[in-house]
Amino acid sequence: MTARNLGLGLALILWGASVFPGGTAEPPAPHLDLREALRLAFKANPNLQISRLQALIAGEQVVRARSGLLPQVKTQVGQTIYDDPLKFKIGGGLPGASGGISFPQTNRNFWSSQTSVNQLVFDFWGTPAKYMAAIKGHQASLLDTAQTRDNVFLTVAQGYFKTLRAQKMVEVAKQNVFDLKEHLRIAQDQHQFGIVTFNDVLQAKVSLADAQQNLIVAQTDFIDIRSSLNKVLMLPVSAPTVLKDEKVDLKAWALGDATDAALKRRSDLKASQERIHAQEKQVVETRARLFPQFAVQAGHNYQVNNSLLHNHQWFVIFGMNWNIFSGLDTKAAISQARLKVQQLQEQHKDMNEQVQLDVQTAYLKIKETVDRIRTTETAVTQGEENLRLNEERYKESVGTATDVIDADTLLTRTRVNYWTAVYDHQMAKAQMLWAIGGINELLPQENQPRHGP
Repeated sequence: MTARNLGLGLALILWGASVFPGGTAEPPAPHLDLREALRLAFKANPNLQISRLQALIAGEQVVRARSGLLPQVKTQVGQTIYDDPLKFKIGGGLPGASGGISFPQTNRNFWSSQTSVNQLVFDFWGTPAKYMAAIKGHQASLLDTAQTRDNVFLTVAQGYFKTLRAQKMVEVAKQNVFDLKEHLRIAQDQHQFGIVTFNDVLQAKVSLADAQQNLIVAQTDFIDIRSSLNKVLMLPVSAPTVLKDEKVDLKAWALGDATDAALKRRSDLKASQERIHAQEKQVVETRARLFPQFAVQAGHNYQVNNSLLHNHQWFVIFGMNWNIFSGLDTKAAISQARLKVQQLQEQHKDMNEQVQLDVQTAYLKIKETVDRIRTTETAVTQGEENLRLNEERYKESVGTATDVIDADTLLTRTRVNYWTAVYDHQMAKAQMLWAIGGINELLPQENQPRHGP
């Protein structure tokens, strides 16, 4: 093989190893906008999956509670084998009687069956109350799922904009490195011509090294924050996800209007109210234990018995079951159920206050970030002009290297403050949507009956 062919072969091997590491092509980076990120979370987030399963469990509890209102049908079939059939004895046990007569009561080996239908007639509203409590519990569980969805959506939105913010911090750090490299080049040129001392070069190198370190930290933070978002979206943690720069649409809310909307729309508040109603029904169910239960049973008996005239027997039983005294257990249970209602009511009051606080916090955060954006936006423009002037002064030997580095540091800090305010503003708007119970509007196609309320 010639040297040319050998070199070509090695080049192809190296190219193949770079394009197909491990024998497979590198998977493409996911490209997402905010809506697609929310869709992924809605489909696969484990917290949502758990909440949906809990709602299904609560739905089955409704079926179980309703079964108490419906007839209960039972049947049993069996074969009985005696070593000696049961017998009646007549005469032998009477005074003055001798011997006596015995005859079989059953066959020695026989089949028997019983089928019965039991129907509760009235139990002082205990079973209907249990059924209604299960319905309220199921509704509360569905609302819990809706609130879990909103919480997940808030986490996704915050993670989305935190990732964009971290990416912007990398860009700012890169710009800082670029500016300081340019300053170092100028300082070296000035030193070569004897205009400045070597101290300016050393100062520029130290500042550049510090900026490069900040860039490394920013890149690491970006990867870490992006990985956290990937986890929420159930993507591979190390996936190089690419996000579209977006904004949250939010109409201007007055604080009072936003608070009223939140009190009407928040799923957790609604779920709390449903649990109070469910517990009130539990009080009715528990109190019904003080009174009798009335039921009717009808059915059919069959037994293979040569001693009986009729093997078939139909019956109807009207019955009452009353636990007159249970050792004060029922009384204590009723007291517990009532206290639980009071407990849930107190929790609901606290939740009501928390919802109002959530809205106020988001409202103030929006106002704060708007002011920060307005202030820092102007400061960035001024910082850029300040750096330009100091660079020109340094080139003309009027300014110092310290002035240039200070101006660059100030501009970098101002850019960080500006972009932090920009993405904090988007997160504040997402938080306001969550606080008023409207963050699900970011994914309109999600609002379908099969996914909950």
